[in-house]
Amino acid sequence: MNDARPTPLERQQIQVTDPAQVTFWHRVRFELVARYAAKVAARQVLDIGAGSGQLGEWLVTTHPEISYRFGELSPLLDQQLTARFGTVRRSSPTEPIPAGTLVAMLDVLEHIEDDAAALSAIAERMTGGDRIIITVPALQWAFSSWDTELGHHRRYSRRSLRAAVEGAGFRVERVDYLFPELLPLLPLRKIRTAPREHVDFPQLGRVATRVGYAISSTTAAARRIWPAGTSVVITACRPARG
Repeated sequence: MNDARPTPLERQQIQVTDPAQVTFWHRVRFELVARYAAKVAARQVLDIGAGSGQLGEWLVTTHPEISYRFGELSPLLDQQLTARFGTVRRSSPTEPIPAGTLVAMLDVLEHIEDDAAALSAIAERMTGGDRIIITVPALQWAFSSWDTELGHHRRYSRRSLRAAVEGAGFRVERVDYLFPELLPLLPLRKIRTAPREHVDFPQLGRVATRVGYAISSTTAAARRIWPAGTSVVITACRPARG
């Protein structure tokens, strides 16, 4: 009998399964995925490291024309995702990724010790000409007990994320900082050592959610101009073999 307790990351992902936990921060990233999928005419999105499955719930509800699939290495989270979305939407970590798929890795890469190997393995599964979109936490100086609690190995800059993605054989299209308005939170996380009630985000009220979305969606639209932010987003293409 397996009595292993959920990791802090698994507990966090189980907690945010509740639709009430989808914040403006999540919605802005989900919209980036949907817009990019439409831009590159992707027929489906493969959510690698799907965690709570929030992206899937959002896409199924708001963009039913985009087929959703998930991949998750945590047996606990994989079981929950399979129960919610069905085995037909489950993707094995070794099977080829069908042509016309946009791969999404939303705040996943920082949890992987060997990010270069993980990206190379994904590139090998992809069809030439297909795309990937990745978000990660930004700025290594801001690494704190919050990151450690969630199992992060690092935070990224635009340069370091570009280097990792290009090193795996992708052709980078664009890399930007997101959420510059949240930068003041990073020093507060850095100096805080007490246990956190919310390892992801606290549940926000309706007004705070609306205001946060209005600000963050605006800064995301103008993301080319920001010299820093709390996240980095990159889009890249898997070149055709040969």
